[in-house]
Amino acid sequence: MSAVIFSPALKCRQSPRAQVVPYYTYRASMATEIDIREWQRGDLAKIQRDWLEFCRQATRSDIRLKPDCEIAMANWLAYRFKESEAFGFIAELDRKAVGFLIGRVGDWESVPPVVEPRKLGIIDAVYVNEEFRRRGIGIRLVERALQAMRDRNAVAAETIYDAWSADSAEIWRRAGFAPWMVHGYRML
Repeated sequence: MSAVIFSPALKCRQSPRAQVVPYYTYRASMATEIDIREWQRGDLAKIQRDWLEFCRQATRSDIRLKPDCEIAMANWLAYRFKESEAFGFIAELDRKAVGFLIGRVGDWESVPPVVEPRKLGIIDAVYVNEEFRRRGIGIRLVERALQAMRDRNAVAAETIYDAWSADSAEIWRRAGFAPWMVHGYRML
């Protein structure tokens, strides 16, 4: 009879006498070992490249990137990296960055200011390199961010995602997010 180990992480090693049973069924096929670490200044250039490449592919016909988008993104990332409220995580496979998440925790007020301020976590971006998608890396990054938010006493977490992307919506649903206020968009 073999032992069963329930593992909440992708980083699972199987002993000859143990069977690994992941919490999430989509993780069952994950054969690679992923590490999640905090971001470092040296990660910013790759984050910038990956994020801008995503923006180039995801923009709508009425949205154009600024001519100086590389400089603007570099400046924004450098600023965000220094903010005490901000955090970032890098997903690595064999010490190679294959994804990232950027978020922050802070006290937020409503507009108009009629709701008591509260501490919220915001996930600004999650990205996984295309060849490493559908392996549970995105959800691992989100889970790590949610823990960082709990550690900073946030009462809730928010994000914005592409509602028309089934893959994106599925990741957020699995992480426990549900649509609340819909951000509508219409071209004029």
